[in-house]
Amino acid sequence: MWASRWCLLPVLWVALVWPTAARSAQAIDLSRWQYGESVTQYLQLLRDEGATEQLSSAMQSPEWENINVSVLQEGYREGAFWLRGQLRNDSPVPVTRWLAMGSARLQDVQLHLSEPLTAGVPGAGLRWQPPQVAGTKYASAQREVQGRTALFALTLAPGEQRTMVLRVAGSSVIELGVVLWDPAVFREEEGRELAFQAFVIGIALVLVTYALIQGVEWRDRGSVLMAVWICSALLFILSFQGYLYLYLLPRGGMWLVRVPITLGCLTTLLHLRMSYLLVSLDQLPRWERRWKRIYDVMSAALIVVTIWIAAGDFRATAPVANAIAATCYLMWAASMLHGWRHGLDNARLLAISFGLAWSAMWLKMLELNGLIAHGILPDWQFSTLFQLGLLGVASTMVVGRALQLHHKFEQMQWSVLSLRMREQFKLEQAVNHRTSELRAALEVADHARHSKNGFFTSISHDLRTPLTSILGFADMLQAVGGEQGRYGRIIVRSARHMLSMINDLIDYAHGDRMDLSQPRPLYVHGLLQTIGQEGAALARRQHNAFSLDVSPALPPVLRIDAPRLRRLLGNLLDNAAKYTREGSIRLEVGWQAAAVRSGTGVMEMRVSDTGSGIPLHYQASVFEPFERAGADRSQPGLGMGLALVRQWIQQMDGQIALQSQPGQGTVLTLQLPVALADEQDIARDDCREDSNTHPLIDGTGRRLLVVEDSPDIADLLVEQLEMLAFEVELYADGESAVARIMQTDKPAPALVLTDYLLPAAKGGEVLRATRQHLPGVPVLLLSATLRPPTDRPDDLAFDACLLKPVNFMELQETLARLLGLPLPQLGSALAGTVAAVGTVAAVAATSETTGDTAGQDPLPPQESLQQARVLIDSGAVSDLLDWGDALLQQHPQCAGFQSRVDQLLREGDLFAVEALVNTALEAVRAGK
Repeated sequence: MWASRWCLLPVLWVALVWPTAARSAQAIDLSRWQYGESVTQYLQLLRDEGATEQLSSAMQSPEWENINVSVLQEGYREGAFWLRGQLRNDSPVPVTRWLAMGSARLQDVQLHLSEPLTAGVPGAGLRWQPPQVAGTKYASAQREVQGRTALFALTLAPGEQRTMVLRVAGSSVIELGVVLWDPAVFREEEGRELAFQAFVIGIALVLVTYALIQGVEWRDRGSVLMAVWICSALLFILSFQGYLYLYLLPRGGMWLVRVPITLGCLTTLLHLRMSYLLVSLDQLPRWERRWKRIYDVMSAALIVVTIWIAAGDFRATAPVANAIAATCYLMWAASMLHGWRHGLDNARLLAISFGLAWSAMWLKMLELNGLIAHGILPDWQFSTLFQLGLLGVASTMVVGRALQLHHKFEQMQWSVLSLRMREQFKLEQAVNHRTSELRAALEVADHARHSKNGFFTSISHDLRTPLTSILGFADMLQAVGGEQGRYGRIIVRSARHMLSMINDLIDYAHGDRMDLSQPRPLYVHGLLQTIGQEGAALARRQHNAFSLDVSPALPPVLRIDAPRLRRLLGNLLDNAAKYTREGSIRLEVGWQAAAVRSGTGVMEMRVSDTGSGIPLHYQASVFEPFERAGADRSQPGLGMGLALVRQWIQQMDGQIALQSQPGQGTVLTLQLPVALADEQDIARDDCREDSNTHPLIDGTGRRLLVVEDSPDIADLLVEQLEMLAFEVELYADGESAVARIMQTDKPAPALVLTDYLLPAAKGGEVLRATRQHLPGVPVLLLSATLRPPTDRPDDLAFDACLLKPVNFMELQETLARLLGLPLPQLGSALAGTVAAVGTVAAVAATSETTGDTAGQDPLPPQESLQQARVLIDSGAVSDLLDWGDALLQQHPQCAGFQSRVDQLLREGDLFAVEALVNTALEAVRAGK
């Protein structure tokens, strides 16, 4: 039985092999092949392991073998392969066919074609035509027929027969498949394939552009990686099919063998990173680290093998690269299924959309590694499947990613909108709460402000009211003369010093609400001379020299707040005089003009002294209230001078600077912006306080209604007004005064003089009652508080306002202006003075002739009289009073002369004092 079976083997071998041998021996009729049919099975194969055989030796080799398949997949081999066959033309016309090798990655293909055969055994005594070459090793210009695969043109005449020998060698995968094409059919098929490729590439490029725009606009790294991956996959397909060599790299070269597999590894790497990012595998529970580690290992392996392919032995690295890529795709499929199972975004989308392309890629890798037959997936089928899969993946992924991002964007918008609404609600609540708090704080602050104003009003009233009485009765005490008059002057000086400190305290406490007078045009040089005279008098207290230096560039007329400037410089000069002994004090005034057309400039005033100076660590605090920089605490004052100066100068938009060194003195510089003025705008000279020179007015026949709640001030006002011959009605509260004003059966007063803060009814109500029941009667406000607002209607404005303590002469001027009373001429007042002067002159003449001065008042010495003239020229009334006291102490015999001067000063007649002193000075000179 077994013997019979072994006998059947030769029969079966003959049955299988004989047809092949018979087919191989047959010549290929070119006229029968035109639609791309394979003729590989009609050829014979010779394996040249060392690639050393030449055409002649190969033809004579006995190792030729028949081929029984349409395509031979030889893999990565180092040797060469020879293919031999017979060609004939049985048709009555010449026939041309193109012989094509199936793979576009063949590196070196040579075609040897014999001269026409007439008879004999194939291969014996043949003459060969020059070989034709094809493959990526050669430039496309060396090829007779251009194409992405190896193409050779075969033309046979009718009845002609030839021998064809193909030699195939190279480092790439050796695929031996010979196909015959009719040239027209080949070009037509090539055109359809190019159209398909253009369509796929065009759509892919549109998707790439969209993905890039989407990635940049949405800042999505996954979309950007997708676009790069699509581009890399397209380049891989084009290089795999030979389009890269045909259109972009026509010169060819050995390195073109490495391009397809290098691009394949790079495409796989990009696909893995894109999938990991889009699917977010790191979100898988208990697998996040494992998949991350697996993907990192696969990425590292692909990077290493890509570098190895580019630099190493291609035949050894290519199979490894294919195996690694296949393994990566298997792991990728497992990860996608795992993510799909756990519901990860994009996992199902990637697994389904890439399934077709993934299957084609994996099958082709198995084929390239020789694990499956070549005919299962030819190159063109693989390319088509891969491109269709790529197009499906790209389209699905781009559209899906766009929808996903749009959905996320909408969710983000709703989240942001919801967050904004919540934040807006919270903000509204916070604003409402804060508004309530601010409203409450504003009410508290407003209440505090009113309390503060009330406090300062009370302080101003309570402090100034007793000082009014003190100053008033001290003035009356001065009128007595003698020792009591001297005591009265001491009281007046002390009271005015206290009043100055009170004014400083109240002004500083009011801050930006200080009652500043408006700047008015004035003669600035006269103002500075007056301030200089006051500074000289202050400097003489401690035997200091004083100098005033005014720049010639200073304009004569400026718009200045004269009272405030006078107080500013007065405080600085007073400080300098306090802390300088037997030194010098200097006041310098300069001018810095601004633009020509601006009409403004900067007035720079510098007060310097050679006093004790201020230590460096105290200089930062000297502008604070009640700070005196550690100086002599025995000096009078509260330490408010510099604090007020800084506050005032800042309110006037000026600046102040301090320079001082201990033991070397102090320099204070003020820079005050002022405006130029015209001389015609000056109404009167505000620099001179000449109210003391006015004589008494006559109020005979005029009734004054006085409303004052302070008994002392009321008595003082009644006494002063009655001294002026006025009839006075006194009321201690506003309610009784209003009731008196409303009585029409009593005589109407000529003027109403009222305080503002009154019991029962304030001064404003007295004003309203007067305007209503006594129209035309002026109302004079005499108050110790700030002046009432001036923005009232005209019918509710006081006719005049005086601040306590009021100067008696200022009160006379105001009454004269409101009542239209004339001021007496100076001539009548000077008559008595001239008579007194004549008596003095007669006494002097009698003394000169008789030499006896007994029973007569002697005159002061010439030096003392000249000093009095200087004081008279400067208008220093207080210094003249001091001069009189000093004269009485040094020359007691001149008591009569001193008494007359004191009386004239008490009456405010400075002109009479000047005439008396001049006459006495002439008499003394004449007596000498």
